[in-house]
Amino acid sequence: MELILTGISYVRREKAILSDVSATVPGTGLTCLLGTNGAGKTTLLRILSGELKSTSGQYYFGDIDASTLSQRELAKYFAIIPQNAPIPPYLTVREMVRLGQFQPRSFFKRNMDRTKQKNIDTYLARCQIEKFGDRRLDELSGGEQKRAWLALGLASDRKFLMLDETLDGMDVFAKRRFFQLLKDIAFEDKGIFLTSHDLELVSEFTDKIIVLNDGNVIYEGIPDSNLQTLLSDNPD
Repeated sequence: MELILTGISYVRREKAILSDVSATVPGTGLTCLLGTNGAGKTTLLRILSGELKSTSGQYYFGDIDASTLSQRELAKYFAIIPQNAPIPPYLTVREMVRLGQFQPRSFFKRNMDRTKQKNIDTYLARCQIEKFGDRRLDELSGGEQKRAWLALGLASDRKFLMLDETLDGMDVFAKRRFFQLLKDIAFEDKGIFLTSHDLELVSEFTDKIIVLNDGNVIYEGIPDSNLQTLLSDNPD
Protein backbone atom coordinates (compact mmCIF):
# COMPACT_ATOMS: atom_id res chain seq x y z
CA MET A 1 0.00 0.00 0.00
CA GLU A 2 1.61 3.21 -1.19
CA LEU A 3 1.38 6.62 0.43
CA ILE A 4 0.37 9.05 -2.33
CA LEU A 5 0.66 12.83 -1.88
CA THR A 6 -1.24 15.10 -4.27
CA GLY A 7 -0.90 18.88 -4.30
CA ILE A 8 -0.19 19.40 -0.60
CA SER A 9 0.33 23.05 0.32
CA TYR A 10 0.69 24.73 3.69
CA VAL A 11 0.61 28.45 4.36
CA ARG A 12 1.49 29.97 7.72
CA ARG A 13 1.25 33.70 8.42
CA GLU A 14 0.86 34.36 4.70
CA LYS A 15 4.10 32.50 3.95
CA ALA A 16 4.03 29.34 1.83
CA ILE A 17 5.88 26.59 3.73
CA LEU A 18 4.86 23.86 1.25
CA SER A 19 3.72 24.45 -2.32
CA ASP A 20 1.80 21.83 -4.31
CA VAL A 21 3.81 18.85 -3.02
CA SER A 22 3.03 15.67 -4.98
CA ALA A 23 5.00 12.45 -4.51
CA THR A 24 4.67 8.74 -3.79
CA VAL A 25 6.17 6.86 -0.84
CA PRO A 26 6.33 3.10 -1.52
CA GLY A 27 4.86 0.74 1.06
CA THR A 28 8.13 -1.22 1.13
CA GLY A 29 11.65 0.17 1.21
CA LEU A 30 13.58 3.12 2.58
CA THR A 31 12.48 6.51 1.23
CA CYS A 32 14.26 9.69 2.25
CA LEU A 33 12.88 13.21 2.28
CA LEU A 34 15.98 15.24 1.58
CA GLY A 35 16.58 18.94 1.91
CA THR A 36 18.50 21.60 3.80
CA ASN A 37 17.17 23.20 6.98
CA GLY A 38 13.98 25.14 6.32
CA ALA A 39 13.07 23.20 3.18
CA GLY A 40 9.74 22.05 4.69
CA LYS A 41 10.60 18.46 5.63
CA THR A 42 9.31 18.51 9.22
CA THR A 43 6.18 20.42 8.23
CA LEU A 44 5.32 17.75 5.68
CA LEU A 45 5.72 14.98 8.23
CA ARG A 46 3.57 16.86 10.72
CA ILE A 47 0.83 17.08 8.09
CA LEU A 48 1.07 13.38 7.26
CA SER A 49 0.81 12.48 10.95
CA GLY A 50 -2.27 14.66 11.40
CA GLU A 51 -0.55 17.13 13.74
CA LEU A 52 -1.11 19.87 11.14
CA LYS A 53 -3.82 20.27 8.50
CA SER A 54 -2.68 21.21 5.03
CA THR A 55 -4.02 24.39 3.45
CA SER A 56 -4.86 22.36 0.36
CA GLY A 57 -4.19 18.96 -1.17
CA GLN A 58 -4.77 15.36 -0.13
CA TYR A 59 -2.84 12.19 0.60
CA TYR A 60 -3.93 8.58 0.32
CA PHE A 61 -3.21 5.10 1.61
CA GLY A 62 -4.24 3.18 -1.47
CA ASP A 63 -7.80 4.42 -2.05
CA ILE A 64 -8.23 5.78 1.50
CA ASP A 65 -8.26 9.58 1.70
CA ALA A 66 -6.02 9.95 4.74
CA SER A 67 -6.35 13.75 4.73
CA THR A 68 -9.90 13.31 6.09
CA LEU A 69 -8.81 11.11 9.01
CA SER A 70 -8.23 12.25 12.58
CA GLN A 71 -4.79 12.09 14.16
CA ARG A 72 -5.93 9.07 16.16
CA GLU A 73 -7.11 7.28 13.02
CA LEU A 74 -3.86 8.09 11.22
CA ALA A 75 -1.94 6.48 14.09
CA LYS A 76 -3.20 3.12 12.80
CA TYR A 77 -0.97 3.55 9.77
CA PHE A 78 2.03 5.50 11.06
CA ALA A 79 4.57 5.01 13.82
CA ILE A 80 6.38 8.31 14.25
CA ILE A 81 9.79 8.93 15.80
CA PRO A 82 10.07 12.72 16.14
CA GLN A 83 13.17 14.85 16.13
CA ASN A 84 14.69 15.23 19.61
CA ALA A 85 12.16 12.82 21.11
CA PRO A 86 12.09 13.26 24.92
CA ILE A 87 13.39 10.46 27.08
CA PRO A 88 10.63 9.04 29.32
CA PRO A 89 11.92 9.29 32.91
CA TYR A 90 12.58 6.12 34.91
CA LEU A 91 11.53 3.74 32.12
CA THR A 92 13.71 0.83 31.11
CA VAL A 93 14.18 0.06 27.44
CA ARG A 94 11.93 -2.99 27.70
CA GLU A 95 9.19 -1.01 29.45
CA MET A 96 9.23 1.66 26.76
CA VAL A 97 9.08 -0.84 23.92
CA ARG A 98 6.09 -2.47 25.62
CA LEU A 99 4.23 0.83 25.18
CA GLY A 100 4.26 0.19 21.44
CA GLN A 101 1.81 -2.66 22.01
CA PHE A 102 -0.45 -0.65 24.30
CA GLN A 103 -4.14 -1.16 23.57
CA PRO A 104 -6.63 1.02 25.53
CA ARG A 105 -9.13 -1.81 25.89
CA SER A 106 -6.54 -4.00 27.54
CA PHE A 107 -5.25 -1.31 29.89
CA PHE A 108 -6.39 -3.15 33.01
CA LYS A 109 -4.83 -6.47 32.07
CA ARG A 110 -2.05 -7.01 34.55
CA ASN A 111 0.18 -9.27 32.51
CA MET A 112 1.28 -9.41 28.91
CA ASP A 113 0.83 -12.79 27.24
CA ARG A 114 3.92 -14.81 26.37
CA THR A 115 3.59 -14.19 22.64
CA LYS A 116 3.75 -10.42 23.04
CA GLN A 117 6.61 -10.70 25.52
CA LYS A 118 8.52 -12.83 23.03
CA ASN A 119 7.83 -10.26 20.32
CA ILE A 120 9.36 -7.53 22.47
CA ASP A 121 12.52 -9.59 22.85
CA THR A 122 12.53 -9.96 19.06
CA TYR A 123 12.25 -6.19 18.53
CA LEU A 124 15.09 -5.54 20.97
CA ALA A 125 17.27 -8.07 19.19
CA ARG A 126 16.27 -6.71 15.78
CA CYS A 127 17.47 -3.25 16.83
CA GLN A 128 20.60 -4.72 18.44
CA ILE A 129 19.79 -3.53 21.97
CA GLU A 130 18.75 -6.79 23.62
CA LYS A 131 21.52 -6.45 26.22
CA PHE A 132 20.11 -3.07 27.28
CA GLY A 133 16.54 -4.25 27.90
CA ASP A 134 16.66 -3.75 31.67
CA ARG A 135 18.62 -0.51 31.64
CA ARG A 136 17.03 2.90 31.95
CA LEU A 137 16.82 4.92 28.78
CA ASP A 138 18.72 7.85 30.24
CA GLU A 139 21.69 5.53 30.82
CA LEU A 140 22.11 4.83 27.10
CA SER A 141 24.11 6.68 24.49
CA GLY A 142 22.35 8.78 21.88
CA GLY A 143 22.63 6.08 19.22
CA GLU A 144 21.33 3.41 21.59
CA GLN A 145 18.36 5.61 22.50
CA LYS A 146 17.53 5.98 18.80
CA ARG A 147 17.51 2.20 18.48
CA ALA A 148 15.16 1.95 21.44
CA TRP A 149 12.76 4.38 19.77
CA LEU A 150 13.00 2.33 16.58
CA ALA A 151 12.15 -0.84 18.53
CA LEU A 152 9.11 0.99 19.94
CA GLY A 153 8.06 1.84 16.40
CA LEU A 154 8.40 -1.79 15.33
CA ALA A 155 6.40 -2.96 18.35
CA SER A 156 3.48 -0.77 17.27
CA ASP A 157 3.28 -2.85 14.06
CA ARG A 158 2.35 -0.01 11.70
CA LYS A 159 2.74 -0.11 7.94
CA PHE A 160 4.90 3.03 7.84
CA LEU A 161 7.66 4.26 10.13
CA MET A 162 8.35 8.00 9.92
CA LEU A 163 11.59 9.34 11.36
CA ASP A 164 12.34 13.06 11.52
CA GLU A 165 16.09 13.81 11.50
CA THR A 166 16.58 10.83 13.82
CA LEU A 167 20.30 10.65 13.05
CA ASP A 168 21.12 14.05 14.53
CA GLY A 169 23.62 13.76 17.37
CA MET A 170 25.17 10.48 16.17
CA ASP A 171 28.76 10.14 15.05
CA VAL A 172 29.44 9.04 11.47
CA PHE A 173 29.89 5.38 12.42
CA ALA A 174 26.65 5.24 14.41
CA LYS A 175 24.80 6.92 11.55
CA ARG A 176 26.06 4.33 9.09
CA ARG A 177 25.06 1.44 11.35
CA PHE A 178 21.62 2.98 11.88
CA PHE A 179 21.09 3.48 8.15
CA GLN A 180 22.02 -0.15 7.53
CA LEU A 181 19.53 -1.24 10.19
CA LEU A 182 16.78 0.84 8.58
CA LYS A 183 17.64 -0.62 5.19
CA ASP A 184 17.36 -4.16 6.57
CA ILE A 185 14.02 -3.47 8.27
CA ALA A 186 12.61 -1.78 5.16
CA PHE A 187 13.56 -4.85 3.14
CA GLU A 188 11.24 -6.89 5.36
CA ASP A 189 8.00 -5.39 3.96
CA LYS A 190 8.03 -2.13 5.91
CA GLY A 191 7.77 1.38 4.51
CA ILE A 192 10.24 3.76 6.16
CA PHE A 193 10.08 7.50 5.47
CA LEU A 194 13.10 9.35 6.82
CA THR A 195 13.97 13.04 6.70
CA SER A 196 17.64 13.89 6.46
CA HIS A 197 20.20 16.27 5.02
CA ASP A 198 23.05 13.71 4.99
CA LEU A 199 23.47 13.37 1.23
CA GLU A 200 26.27 10.81 1.32
CA LEU A 201 24.46 8.23 3.47
CA VAL A 202 21.13 8.88 1.78
CA SER A 203 22.68 8.21 -1.63
CA GLU A 204 24.27 5.00 -0.39
CA PHE A 205 21.39 3.39 1.49
CA THR A 206 18.00 4.68 0.36
CA ASP A 207 15.81 3.16 -2.34
CA LYS A 208 14.09 6.42 -3.25
CA ILE A 209 14.51 10.09 -2.47
CA ILE A 210 12.22 13.08 -2.56
CA VAL A 211 14.06 16.41 -2.52
CA LEU A 212 12.38 19.49 -1.11
CA ASN A 213 13.64 23.01 -1.60
CA ASP A 214 11.77 26.03 -0.28
CA GLY A 215 8.61 23.92 0.04
CA ASN A 216 8.73 22.53 -3.50
CA VAL A 217 9.58 19.06 -4.80
CA ILE A 218 12.57 19.51 -7.09
CA TYR A 219 13.43 15.81 -7.53
CA GLU A 220 11.75 12.44 -6.99
CA GLY A 221 13.39 9.14 -7.87
CA ILE A 222 16.40 6.96 -7.16
CA PRO A 223 19.57 8.47 -5.66
CA ASP A 224 21.43 10.30 -8.40
CA SER A 225 25.04 11.39 -8.75
CA ASN A 226 23.83 14.89 -9.69
CA LEU A 227 22.03 15.48 -6.38
CA GLN A 228 24.85 17.55 -4.90
CA THR A 229 24.71 19.87 -7.87
CA LEU A 230 20.93 20.01 -7.68
CA LEU A 231 21.00 21.02 -4.01
CA SER A 232 23.79 23.51 -4.57
CA ASP A 233 21.79 25.15 -7.33
CA ASN A 234 18.71 25.38 -5.10
CA PRO A 235 19.80 26.78 -1.72
CA ASP A 236 17.23 27.79 0.89
